Amino acid sequence: MGATSAQGWYLFLFLVGFTLGPAGLFALGWPVALIGFAALAASFVGLRSIKTPTEAGTAADSRPSVTAAPARAAKSY
Repeated sequence: MGATSAQGWYLFLFLVGFTLGPAGLFALGWPVALIGFAALAASFVGLRSIKTPTEAGTAADSRPSVTAAPARAAKSY
């Protein structure tokens, strides 16, 4: 199953935030860290917003049910 364009952009935003957050804490300063952590939060919110919830009775019930074939006795020659 492939990813959509929105999922790709939110993944990119997550990677940028995941890079800038710790880099800001350890070397670049707290403003960069805040930007990185804000990007992380935005990516989490964005990914949650594009996730489509499964409605009851649509996805699972629309497929035909598969029943198992009855067990047969093995042929003995």
